[in-house]
Amino acid sequence: MANYGSTDRVRRTAKEQYIVPARRRNETIVKIHSGAFGKFLVQNNILPPNRYPIICNALKSGKFLKENRLVLEEIQGPPSGRSSTVTFVYKVEPQAPSPPGSSPDPNTNSPNSFLNLRGILKATYRQLGGAEKFHRRERESWDR
Repeated sequence: MANYGSTDRVRRTAKEQYIVPARRRNETIVKIHSGAFGKFLVQNNILPPNRYPIICNALKSGKFLKENRLVLEEIQGPPSGRSSTVTFVYKVEPQAPSPPGSSPDPNTNSPNSFLNLRGILKATYRQLGGAEKFHRRERESWDR
């Protein structure tokens, strides 16, 4: 996937925070409130504050809908559709079946389940300044 900066970060984060967990819970409807999502993006240093036009455009983009197999059912909020009060309501389409020979579902109890966790904290460590730096700070705080 090409990287287009802020918009791609918004789409990727929405997928990780809303769509993937909803699929795990077998939910058919997902709602994303732009204000709450924007606050999360700012707190996690993904976007600077008050970038609601970028957030709203990313959440209603065809690319986001297609990549996540979503149908945008409703946009609740002001006519502009680009503020902190907008809520997007999506219908989650069933997940496409995996082709034969593809990697197994990481939620199964196969012998490789542990290996599927590899890299799961990569983004978190990056936000914390790196794994080594984070763990060093934690160890130093034990002595205080």
